[in-house]
Amino acid sequence: FFFQCGDQFARMCLFPQSGGLALAVTPGTEVDKWRQAMIVVCSLHCVLGILNLIGGNVWDGIFDLLGAWIGYFGCRGRVRIQPTMVLCYVVFVIMDCFWASLNSMLLLADVKDLDGAQWRQDLYRYVTYASVFFYALAIFVSYRLYKLLQYEWNLIMQGRMEQYPAAYQGGGGGVSGGGGGRASGFAAPGVVNPPVDPSRGGLLGSGQRGGGGGGNAFKGQGYRLGDGKRVT
Repeated sequence: FFFQCGDQFARMCLFPQSGGLALAVTPGTEVDKWRQAMIVVCSLHCVLGILNLIGGNVWDGIFDLLGAWIGYFGCRGRVRIQPTMVLCYVVFVIMDCFWASLNSMLLLADVKDLDGAQWRQDLYRYVTYASVFFYALAIFVSYRLYKLLQYEWNLIMQGRMEQYPAAYQGGGGGVSGGGGGRASGFAAPGVVNPPVDPSRGGLLGSGQRGGGGGGNAFKGQGYRLGDGKRVT
């Protein structure tokens, strides 16, 4: 299970253009503006990672560089933005913000021991304090971009459903069609009403539905069990 989850995470986040959903945006649109803003955020994130490494915060520096990699390669080109990588970046900066806030409280409470030269300790403190505000900004920008991409994807899917309704709601050889072919889509959600017989003014009987799968309506003469007399 853990190997499968790790493989899925790698394909979604760590390897750009390794599959999955990719969208193209029009230059000058709101999505493109937030994409450019996220590129700036990822560049600052890379600088933050380098400062963490210099200040002696090795693990945070490594994860900062990894997060900057994911965010940048998720939105570096307007012709191929990968919402899954943008979402992974959102998760990364949320976790980074949590740990940076925790480290800041430990530093303010003076319960965290720092080693090394004084300038490195000061750099560690200042970078940790500033990273809390940076991560909050990164969360806002990346999540805003992800929601815009999600909205664009919903518009694309809605247009496809309107253009090819049979592929998503059945018809012909689809889910609800009677062509006998392979299912080509998903049935539309909601309550499905039973069939109606207009000539009888009501619902079809169990023997009339399906045109042959459940038999035909009874048309003969009825007899009573036991004495065998005809029912009038």
